Amino acid sequence: MNAKEAIQAIDDLVFAKQGRWLEEPEKIVLRSAWLDLDYKDIVESTPYDINLLQRRVAPKLWVLLTGILGNGEKVTKKRLRGIVEKQIALADKEPAKWNEAAAGLPILAGSLPDISNFYGRTPELAMLKELIAQERCVAIIGAAGIGKSALVAKLVQVLRMGSYEFNGFIWKSISYSPLLTDLVADLLRILASSENEELDLPESIQARISKLFEYLRSRRYLVILDSAESLLQGDRNSSSNAYGKEYAEYGTLFNRMIEEQHQSCLLITSREPFIDFNRLQKKGQPVRTVKLEGLGKEALEIFSFYGLTNEDKWGDLIQTYRGNPLSLKMLADKIHKFFGGSVEKFLNFKTVLMTDIFQDSLDELFEEKGRLTILEKQIMFHLTEELNKESGNSIGLSVLLKKFKGRQQNEVTTSEVLEAIEALYARSLIEQETNDSKEVLLSLEPQVIKYLCTYALKLVQNTVYDFKSAA
Repeated sequence: MNAKEAIQAIDDLVFAKQGRWLEEPEKIVLRSAWLDLDYKDIVESTPYDINLLQRRVAPKLWVLLTGILGNGEKVTKKRLRGIVEKQIALADKEPAKWNEAAAGLPILAGSLPDISNFYGRTPELAMLKELIAQERCVAIIGAAGIGKSALVAKLVQVLRMGSYEFNGFIWKSISYSPLLTDLVADLLRILASSENEELDLPESIQARISKLFEYLRSRRYLVILDSAESLLQGDRNSSSNAYGKEYAEYGTLFNRMIEEQHQSCLLITSREPFIDFNRLQKKGQPVRTVKLEGLGKEALEIFSFYGLTNEDKWGDLIQTYRGNPLSLKMLADKIHKFFGGSVEKFLNFKTVLMTDIFQDSLDELFEEKGRLTILEKQIMFHLTEELNKESGNSIGLSVLLKKFKGRQQNEVTTSEVLEAIEALYARSLIEQETNDSKEVLLSLEPQVIKYLCTYALKLVQNTVYDFKSAA
Protein backbone atom coordinates (compact mmCIF):
# COMPACT_ATOMS: atom_id res chain seq x y z
CA MET A 1 0.00 0.00 0.00
CA ASN A 2 1.52 3.32 -1.06
CA ALA A 3 0.97 6.69 0.63
CA LYS A 4 -1.91 7.70 -1.66
CA GLU A 5 -3.78 4.43 -1.05
CA ALA A 6 -3.21 4.63 2.69
CA ILE A 7 -4.47 8.22 2.94
CA GLN A 8 -7.52 7.35 0.86
CA ALA A 9 -8.34 4.35 3.05
CA ILE A 10 -7.91 6.38 6.26
CA ASP A 11 -10.01 9.17 4.76
CA ASP A 12 -12.83 6.69 4.10
CA LEU A 13 -12.61 5.36 7.65
CA VAL A 14 -12.82 8.87 9.11
CA PHE A 15 -15.87 9.61 6.98
CA ALA A 16 -17.52 6.37 8.03
CA LYS A 17 -16.95 7.07 11.73
CA GLN A 18 -17.19 10.86 11.88
CA GLY A 19 -19.26 11.85 8.84
CA ARG A 20 -16.56 14.14 7.44
CA TRP A 21 -13.58 13.92 5.12
CA LEU A 22 -10.03 14.77 6.12
CA GLU A 23 -8.91 18.34 5.54
CA GLU A 24 -5.94 19.00 3.28
CA PRO A 25 -3.57 19.85 6.18
CA GLU A 26 -4.50 16.51 7.82
CA LYS A 27 -3.66 14.65 4.61
CA ILE A 28 -0.28 16.41 4.52
CA VAL A 29 0.41 15.25 8.09
CA LEU A 30 -0.53 11.68 7.12
CA ARG A 31 1.72 11.76 4.07
CA SER A 32 4.59 12.98 6.22
CA ALA A 33 3.99 10.15 8.71
CA TRP A 34 3.60 7.44 6.06
CA LEU A 35 6.78 8.46 4.22
CA ASP A 36 8.65 9.09 7.49
CA LEU A 37 9.46 12.67 6.49
CA ASP A 38 10.01 15.68 8.74
CA TYR A 39 7.31 18.32 8.52
CA LYS A 40 9.88 20.83 7.26
CA ASP A 41 10.62 18.55 4.29
CA ILE A 42 7.01 18.35 3.21
CA VAL A 43 5.65 21.87 3.84
CA GLU A 44 7.94 23.43 1.23
CA SER A 45 5.56 22.37 -1.55
CA THR A 46 2.41 23.40 0.35
CA PRO A 47 0.89 26.73 1.43
CA TYR A 48 0.75 25.61 5.10
CA ASP A 49 2.97 26.73 7.96
CA ILE A 50 4.99 24.09 9.80
CA ASN A 51 3.75 25.33 13.18
CA LEU A 52 0.14 24.89 12.05
CA LEU A 53 0.77 21.27 11.03
CA GLN A 54 2.95 20.30 13.98
CA ARG A 55 1.20 22.03 16.87
CA ARG A 56 -2.47 22.31 15.84
CA VAL A 57 -3.30 19.78 13.16
CA ALA A 58 -1.19 16.74 14.07
CA PRO A 59 -2.09 16.39 17.81
CA LYS A 60 -5.86 16.47 17.12
CA LEU A 61 -5.44 14.07 14.19
CA TRP A 62 -3.60 11.47 16.27
CA VAL A 63 -6.33 11.60 18.95
CA LEU A 64 -8.96 11.13 16.24
CA LEU A 65 -7.14 8.19 14.63
CA THR A 66 -6.44 6.54 17.98
CA GLY A 67 -10.18 6.21 18.45
CA ILE A 68 -10.71 4.90 14.91
CA LEU A 69 -7.59 2.81 14.21
CA GLY A 70 -5.85 2.29 17.52
CA ASN A 71 -7.70 -0.72 18.90
CA GLY A 72 -6.24 0.10 22.32
CA GLU A 73 -2.94 1.38 20.91
CA LYS A 74 -2.11 5.10 20.71
CA VAL A 75 -1.64 6.34 17.13
CA THR A 76 1.34 8.66 16.63
CA LYS A 77 3.37 9.88 13.69
CA LYS A 78 5.90 7.08 14.19
CA ARG A 79 3.32 4.36 14.83
CA LEU A 80 0.76 5.15 12.12
CA ARG A 81 2.22 3.01 9.35
CA GLY A 82 2.81 0.04 11.61
CA ILE A 83 -0.75 0.13 12.96
CA VAL A 84 -2.26 0.34 9.50
CA GLU A 85 -0.06 -2.43 8.12
CA LYS A 86 -0.95 -4.59 11.13
CA GLN A 87 -4.63 -4.25 10.24
CA ILE A 88 -3.84 -5.14 6.64
CA ALA A 89 -2.00 -8.24 7.85
CA LEU A 90 -5.11 -9.27 9.76
CA ALA A 91 -6.94 -9.15 6.44
CA ASP A 92 -4.61 -11.84 5.01
CA LYS A 93 -2.16 -9.19 3.83
CA GLU A 94 -4.54 -8.09 1.09
CA PRO A 95 -5.23 -4.32 1.16
CA ALA A 96 -8.49 -4.86 -0.73
CA LYS A 97 -9.81 -6.79 2.28
CA TRP A 98 -9.07 -4.04 4.78
CA ASN A 99 -12.54 -2.57 4.36
CA GLU A 100 -14.18 -5.90 5.16
CA ALA A 101 -11.89 -6.59 8.11
CA ALA A 102 -12.59 -3.15 9.57
CA ALA A 103 -16.33 -3.65 9.57
CA GLY A 104 -17.19 -7.27 8.90
CA LEU A 105 -20.07 -6.20 6.67
CA PRO A 106 -20.16 -8.47 3.61
CA ILE A 107 -21.25 -7.81 0.05
CA LEU A 108 -23.50 -10.82 -0.45
CA ALA A 109 -23.57 -10.60 -4.25
CA GLY A 110 -22.18 -8.51 -7.06
CA SER A 111 -18.94 -6.60 -7.58
CA LEU A 112 -18.61 -2.88 -6.97
CA PRO A 113 -17.37 -0.79 -9.92
CA ASP A 114 -13.82 0.56 -9.76
CA ILE A 115 -13.73 3.80 -7.76
CA SER A 116 -9.97 4.19 -7.45
CA ASN A 117 -10.27 7.63 -9.09
CA PHE A 118 -13.29 8.94 -7.17
CA TYR A 119 -13.63 12.70 -6.85
CA GLY A 120 -15.58 14.86 -4.39
CA ARG A 121 -19.24 14.09 -3.59
CA THR A 122 -18.85 14.73 0.15
CA PRO A 123 -22.30 16.39 0.55
CA GLU A 124 -23.98 13.72 -1.57
CA LEU A 125 -22.46 10.88 0.47
CA ALA A 126 -23.50 12.49 3.75
CA MET A 127 -27.03 13.00 2.43
CA LEU A 128 -27.31 9.39 1.21
CA LYS A 129 -26.15 8.05 4.58
CA GLU A 130 -29.06 9.90 6.19
CA LEU A 131 -31.60 8.91 3.53
CA ILE A 132 -30.95 5.17 3.67
CA ALA A 133 -31.40 5.36 7.44
CA GLN A 134 -34.76 7.12 7.07
CA GLU A 135 -36.33 5.76 3.88
CA ARG A 136 -37.25 2.31 2.59
CA CYS A 137 -36.40 3.26 -0.99
CA VAL A 138 -33.99 5.79 -2.49
CA ALA A 139 -33.64 6.47 -6.23
CA ILE A 140 -30.60 8.26 -7.64
CA ILE A 141 -31.22 9.62 -11.12
CA GLY A 142 -28.94 11.48 -13.50
CA ALA A 143 -27.45 11.63 -16.96
CA ALA A 144 -25.19 8.94 -18.41
CA GLY A 145 -21.66 9.22 -17.02
CA ILE A 146 -22.62 11.57 -14.18
CA GLY A 147 -21.34 9.08 -11.58
CA LYS A 148 -24.43 7.43 -10.08
CA SER A 149 -22.92 3.95 -9.81
CA ALA A 150 -19.60 5.30 -8.53
CA LEU A 151 -21.37 7.31 -5.84
CA VAL A 152 -23.31 4.29 -4.59
CA ALA A 153 -20.17 2.11 -4.70
CA LYS A 154 -18.34 4.72 -2.62
CA LEU A 155 -21.27 4.78 -0.19
CA VAL A 156 -21.09 1.00 0.24
CA GLN A 157 -17.35 1.17 0.73
CA VAL A 158 -17.76 3.78 3.45
CA LEU A 159 -20.62 1.94 5.16
CA ARG A 160 -18.67 -1.31 5.31
CA MET A 161 -15.92 0.43 7.29
CA GLY A 162 -18.35 2.09 9.69
CA SER A 163 -20.63 0.84 12.41
CA TYR A 164 -23.79 1.21 10.37
CA GLU A 165 -26.46 -1.33 11.24
CA PHE A 166 -26.62 -3.34 8.02
CA ASN A 167 -26.28 -7.09 7.91
CA GLY A 168 -25.11 -7.10 4.31
CA PHE A 169 -25.20 -5.50 0.89
CA ILE A 170 -26.50 -6.84 -2.41
CA TRP A 171 -25.31 -5.21 -5.64
CA LYS A 172 -27.23 -6.20 -8.77
CA SER A 173 -26.72 -4.61 -12.16
CA ILE A 174 -30.01 -5.04 -14.01
CA SER A 175 -29.05 -3.42 -17.31
CA TYR A 176 -30.04 -6.74 -18.96
CA SER A 177 -33.73 -6.13 -18.03
CA PRO A 178 -34.48 -9.27 -15.98
CA LEU A 179 -38.10 -10.31 -15.53
CA LEU A 180 -39.32 -9.83 -11.98
CA THR A 181 -39.73 -13.54 -11.29
CA ASP A 182 -36.07 -14.15 -12.23
CA LEU A 183 -34.72 -11.20 -10.23
CA VAL A 184 -36.64 -12.17 -7.10
CA ALA A 185 -35.43 -15.76 -7.48
CA ASP A 186 -31.81 -14.50 -7.64
CA LEU A 187 -32.31 -12.36 -4.54
CA LEU A 188 -33.83 -15.29 -2.64
CA ARG A 189 -30.89 -17.55 -3.52
CA ILE A 190 -28.43 -14.89 -2.35
CA LEU A 191 -30.23 -14.30 0.95
CA ALA A 192 -30.77 -17.99 1.66
CA SER A 193 -27.10 -18.71 0.98
CA SER A 194 -26.01 -15.86 3.29
CA GLU A 195 -28.00 -17.43 6.13
CA ASN A 196 -26.90 -21.00 5.28
CA GLU A 197 -30.45 -22.06 4.50
CA GLU A 198 -31.81 -24.49 1.94
CA LEU A 199 -34.11 -22.60 -0.40
CA ASP A 200 -37.42 -24.10 -1.44
CA LEU A 201 -38.14 -21.69 -4.29
CA PRO A 202 -41.88 -20.98 -4.64
CA GLU A 203 -43.43 -21.27 -8.10
CA SER A 204 -45.65 -18.16 -8.14
CA ILE A 205 -44.22 -14.66 -8.25
CA GLN A 206 -46.42 -13.49 -5.38
CA ALA A 207 -45.17 -16.32 -3.16
CA ARG A 208 -41.58 -15.45 -4.07
CA ILE A 209 -42.15 -11.79 -3.19
CA SER A 210 -43.69 -12.77 0.15
CA LYS A 211 -40.65 -14.96 0.86
CA LEU A 212 -38.37 -12.05 -0.05
CA PHE A 213 -40.12 -9.81 2.46
CA GLU A 214 -39.55 -12.40 5.19
CA TYR A 215 -35.80 -11.91 4.69
CA LEU A 216 -36.07 -8.11 4.47
CA ARG A 217 -37.98 -8.05 7.76
CA SER A 218 -35.73 -10.45 9.64
CA ARG A 219 -32.47 -8.61 8.90
CA ARG A 220 -31.34 -5.23 7.60
CA TYR A 221 -30.05 -5.35 4.03
CA LEU A 222 -29.16 -2.65 1.54
CA VAL A 223 -30.33 -3.95 -1.85
CA ILE A 224 -28.87 -2.00 -4.79
CA LEU A 225 -30.33 -2.26 -8.28
CA ASP A 226 -27.98 -0.52 -10.70
CA SER A 227 -29.15 0.70 -14.15
CA ALA A 228 -32.80 0.36 -13.20
CA GLU A 229 -33.93 2.42 -16.21
CA SER A 230 -33.89 -0.90 -18.09
CA LEU A 231 -37.17 -1.76 -16.36
CA LEU A 232 -39.01 1.25 -17.81
CA GLN A 233 -40.19 -0.13 -21.13
CA GLY A 234 -43.71 1.27 -21.47
CA ASP A 235 -44.71 3.35 -24.51
CA ARG A 236 -44.98 6.86 -23.08
CA ASN A 237 -46.88 8.06 -26.16
CA SER A 238 -49.81 5.72 -25.58
CA SER A 239 -49.76 4.45 -22.00
CA SER A 240 -49.39 5.68 -18.44
CA ASN A 241 -47.79 2.35 -17.46
CA ALA A 242 -44.11 3.23 -17.28
CA TYR A 243 -43.00 -0.40 -17.03
CA GLY A 244 -44.77 -1.88 -20.02
CA LYS A 245 -46.69 -5.15 -20.08
CA GLU A 246 -43.81 -7.55 -19.31
CA TYR A 247 -42.45 -5.48 -16.43
CA ALA A 248 -45.68 -4.14 -14.90
CA GLU A 249 -45.25 -6.31 -11.79
CA TYR A 250 -42.16 -4.30 -10.82
CA GLY A 251 -44.48 -1.42 -9.97
CA THR A 252 -46.29 -3.64 -7.48
CA LEU A 253 -43.02 -4.82 -5.91
CA PHE A 254 -41.66 -1.29 -5.53
CA ASN A 255 -44.92 -0.07 -4.01
CA ARG A 256 -44.77 -2.89 -1.46
CA MET A 257 -41.10 -2.12 -0.72
CA ILE A 258 -42.10 1.45 0.09
CA GLU A 259 -45.42 0.92 1.88
CA GLU A 260 -44.90 -2.29 3.89
CA GLN A 261 -42.98 -2.54 7.14
CA HIS A 262 -39.46 -4.02 6.93
CA GLN A 263 -35.92 -3.25 8.09
CA SER A 264 -34.15 -3.03 4.74
CA CYS A 265 -33.61 -0.35 2.11
CA LEU A 266 -33.82 -0.51 -1.69
CA LEU A 267 -31.39 1.80 -3.48
CA ILE A 268 -31.65 2.16 -7.26
CA THR A 269 -29.73 4.11 -9.90
CA SER A 270 -31.44 5.21 -13.08
CA ARG A 271 -31.07 7.65 -15.95
CA GLU A 272 -34.82 8.14 -15.86
CA PRO A 273 -37.09 9.03 -12.91
CA PHE A 274 -39.64 6.57 -11.57
CA ILE A 275 -42.95 8.43 -11.65
CA ASP A 276 -44.59 6.16 -9.09
CA PHE A 277 -41.77 6.94 -6.64
CA ASN A 278 -42.43 10.65 -7.04
CA ARG A 279 -46.16 10.17 -6.42
CA LEU A 280 -45.56 8.18 -3.25
CA GLN A 281 -43.00 10.72 -2.03
CA LYS A 282 -45.57 13.49 -2.40
CA LYS A 283 -47.95 11.41 -0.25
CA GLY A 284 -45.37 11.29 2.53
CA GLN A 285 -44.28 7.68 2.00
CA PRO A 286 -40.67 6.67 2.95
CA VAL A 287 -39.15 7.06 -0.52
CA ARG A 288 -36.88 9.74 -1.93
CA THR A 289 -35.62 10.60 -5.41
CA VAL A 290 -32.27 12.38 -5.67
CA LYS A 291 -31.12 13.99 -8.92
CA LEU A 292 -27.33 13.82 -9.21
CA GLU A 293 -25.64 16.84 -10.78
CA GLY A 294 -22.11 17.19 -12.13
CA LEU A 295 -18.90 17.87 -10.22
CA GLY A 296 -17.73 21.36 -9.32
CA LYS A 297 -14.18 22.32 -8.49
CA GLU A 298 -13.45 18.69 -7.52
CA ALA A 299 -13.30 17.97 -11.27
CA LEU A 300 -10.05 19.93 -11.44
CA GLU A 301 -8.35 16.83 -10.00
CA ILE A 302 -9.18 14.98 -13.23
CA PHE A 303 -7.21 17.48 -15.32
CA SER A 304 -4.36 17.42 -12.82
CA PHE A 305 -4.26 13.60 -13.01
CA TYR A 306 -3.87 13.77 -16.82
CA GLY A 307 -1.23 16.49 -16.57
CA LEU A 308 -3.10 19.12 -18.58
CA THR A 309 -1.75 22.66 -18.86
CA ASN A 310 -3.44 26.09 -18.97
CA GLU A 311 -5.09 25.75 -15.55
CA ASP A 312 -6.91 29.06 -16.04
CA LYS A 313 -8.95 27.34 -18.80
CA TRP A 314 -9.95 24.24 -16.81
CA GLY A 315 -13.05 25.92 -15.44
CA ASP A 316 -14.30 26.45 -19.01
CA LEU A 317 -14.14 22.70 -19.64
CA ILE A 318 -16.05 21.91 -16.45
CA GLN A 319 -18.78 24.37 -17.43
CA THR A 320 -19.03 23.13 -21.03
CA TYR A 321 -19.34 19.49 -19.98
CA ARG A 322 -21.42 20.31 -16.89
CA GLY A 323 -19.00 18.54 -14.56
CA ASN A 324 -19.84 15.11 -16.01
CA PRO A 325 -16.97 12.92 -14.69
CA LEU A 326 -17.00 10.41 -17.55
CA SER A 327 -17.10 13.15 -20.19
CA LEU A 328 -14.28 15.05 -18.49
CA LYS A 329 -12.09 11.95 -18.22
CA MET A 330 -12.62 11.20 -21.92
CA LEU A 331 -11.91 14.83 -22.78
CA ALA A 332 -8.76 15.03 -20.65
CA ASP A 333 -7.44 11.81 -22.20
CA LYS A 334 -7.93 13.15 -25.75
CA ILE A 335 -6.38 16.52 -24.92
CA HIS A 336 -3.41 14.66 -23.45
CA LYS A 337 -3.04 12.42 -26.51
CA PHE A 338 -3.76 14.80 -29.39
CA PHE A 339 -2.97 18.28 -28.06
CA GLY A 340 0.07 17.60 -25.88
CA GLY A 341 -2.01 18.31 -22.80
CA SER A 342 -2.68 21.90 -23.88
CA VAL A 343 -6.25 22.96 -23.06
CA GLU A 344 -5.76 26.23 -24.94
CA LYS A 345 -4.88 24.43 -28.19
CA PHE A 346 -7.97 22.25 -27.86
CA LEU A 347 -10.26 25.20 -27.16
CA ASN A 348 -8.99 26.98 -30.28
CA PHE A 349 -10.86 24.40 -32.38
CA LYS A 350 -14.18 25.34 -30.73
CA THR A 351 -15.56 21.82 -30.81
CA VAL A 352 -17.50 19.65 -28.40
CA LEU A 353 -16.54 16.00 -27.93
CA MET A 354 -19.01 13.33 -26.85
CA THR A 355 -18.55 10.00 -25.09
CA ASP A 356 -19.97 6.81 -26.58
CA ILE A 357 -22.09 6.19 -23.49
CA PHE A 358 -23.57 9.70 -23.68
CA GLN A 359 -24.42 9.31 -27.36
CA ASP A 360 -25.83 5.80 -26.85
CA SER A 361 -28.08 7.02 -24.05
CA LEU A 362 -29.45 9.79 -26.26
CA ASP A 363 -29.93 7.34 -29.16
CA GLU A 364 -32.06 5.19 -26.87
CA LEU A 365 -34.17 8.19 -25.97
CA PHE A 366 -34.61 9.60 -29.48
CA GLU A 367 -35.04 6.40 -31.49
CA GLU A 368 -38.49 5.62 -32.88
CA LYS A 369 -39.53 3.49 -29.88
CA GLY A 370 -37.39 5.38 -27.40
CA ARG A 371 -38.36 6.79 -24.02
CA LEU A 372 -39.20 10.30 -25.24
CA THR A 373 -42.69 11.22 -26.40
CA ILE A 374 -43.27 12.82 -29.78
CA LEU A 375 -44.05 16.12 -28.05
CA GLU A 376 -40.83 16.00 -26.02
CA LYS A 377 -38.77 15.40 -29.16
CA GLN A 378 -40.48 18.30 -30.90
CA ILE A 379 -39.74 20.60 -27.98
CA MET A 380 -36.08 19.56 -27.95
CA PHE A 381 -35.62 20.24 -31.66
CA HIS A 382 -37.51 23.53 -31.43
CA LEU A 383 -35.45 24.68 -28.44
CA THR A 384 -32.23 23.82 -30.29
CA GLU A 385 -33.37 25.81 -33.31
CA GLU A 386 -34.28 28.84 -31.20
CA LEU A 387 -31.03 28.74 -29.23
CA ASN A 388 -29.03 28.63 -32.48
CA LYS A 389 -30.91 31.74 -33.65
CA GLU A 390 -30.39 33.67 -30.41
CA SER A 391 -27.11 35.25 -29.39
CA GLY A 392 -27.57 34.18 -25.75
CA ASN A 393 -27.37 30.76 -24.15
CA SER A 394 -30.98 30.53 -22.97
CA ILE A 395 -34.51 31.44 -23.92
CA GLY A 396 -37.42 32.50 -21.74
CA LEU A 397 -40.09 29.89 -21.07
CA SER A 398 -42.91 32.27 -22.08
CA VAL A 399 -41.16 33.04 -25.40
CA LEU A 400 -40.66 29.36 -26.11
CA LEU A 401 -44.31 28.56 -25.33
CA LYS A 402 -45.63 31.22 -27.74
CA LYS A 403 -43.31 30.29 -30.60
CA PHE A 404 -43.70 26.55 -30.15
CA LYS A 405 -47.47 26.57 -29.88
CA GLY A 406 -47.69 28.90 -32.86
CA ARG A 407 -45.92 26.35 -35.06
CA GLN A 408 -48.04 23.34 -34.10
CA GLN A 409 -50.67 22.25 -36.59
CA ASN A 410 -52.44 20.17 -33.94
CA GLU A 411 -53.65 21.95 -30.83
CA VAL A 412 -51.26 21.41 -27.92
CA THR A 413 -52.26 22.73 -24.52
CA THR A 414 -49.94 24.79 -22.39
CA SER A 415 -50.32 22.19 -19.65
CA GLU A 416 -49.07 19.43 -21.98
CA VAL A 417 -46.04 21.49 -23.00
CA LEU A 418 -45.18 22.29 -19.39
CA GLU A 419 -45.47 18.63 -18.40
CA ALA A 420 -43.17 17.69 -21.28
CA ILE A 421 -40.61 20.31 -20.25
CA GLU A 422 -40.76 19.03 -16.68
CA ALA A 423 -40.15 15.47 -17.91
CA LEU A 424 -37.20 16.60 -20.03
CA TYR A 425 -35.67 18.42 -17.08
CA ALA A 426 -36.02 15.31 -14.90
CA ARG A 427 -34.10 13.37 -17.57
CA SER A 428 -31.28 15.96 -17.57
CA LEU A 429 -32.05 16.94 -21.17
CA ILE A 430 -33.16 20.51 -20.51
CA GLU A 431 -31.61 22.97 -18.09
CA GLN A 432 -33.58 25.68 -16.38
CA GLU A 433 -32.83 28.62 -14.13
CA THR A 434 -34.55 31.78 -12.93
CA ASN A 435 -33.26 35.28 -13.64
CA ASP A 436 -33.53 38.37 -11.42
CA SER A 437 -37.02 39.04 -12.77
CA LYS A 438 -38.16 35.56 -11.67
CA GLU A 439 -38.49 34.53 -15.32
CA VAL A 440 -37.79 30.86 -16.05
CA LEU A 441 -35.01 30.43 -18.64
CA LEU A 442 -34.43 27.24 -20.60
CA SER A 443 -31.17 26.06 -22.12
CA LEU A 444 -29.33 22.94 -23.32
CA GLU A 445 -25.86 21.73 -22.47
CA PRO A 446 -23.41 21.78 -25.42
CA GLN A 447 -23.21 17.97 -25.74
CA VAL A 448 -26.99 17.76 -26.12
CA ILE A 449 -27.01 20.57 -28.70
CA LYS A 450 -24.31 18.80 -30.71
CA TYR A 451 -26.28 15.57 -30.59
CA LEU A 452 -29.49 17.24 -31.73
CA CYS A 453 -27.71 19.06 -34.57
CA THR A 454 -25.75 16.01 -35.74
CA TYR A 455 -26.67 12.54 -34.58
CA ALA A 456 -30.42 12.96 -34.19
CA LEU A 457 -30.53 14.55 -37.67
CA LYS A 458 -28.85 11.42 -39.04
CA LEU A 459 -31.48 9.27 -37.35
CA VAL A 460 -34.22 11.30 -38.99
CA GLN A 461 -32.51 11.08 -42.39
CA ASN A 462 -32.09 7.32 -42.04
CA THR A 463 -35.76 6.97 -41.16
CA VAL A 464 -36.77 8.95 -44.25
CA TYR A 465 -34.40 6.92 -46.42
CA ASP A 466 -35.79 3.64 -45.11
CA PHE A 467 -39.32 4.88 -45.76
CA LYS A 468 -38.50 5.81 -49.38
CA SER A 469 -36.77 2.46 -49.95
CA ALA A 470 -39.82 0.62 -48.65
CA ALA A 471 -42.06 2.65 -50.96
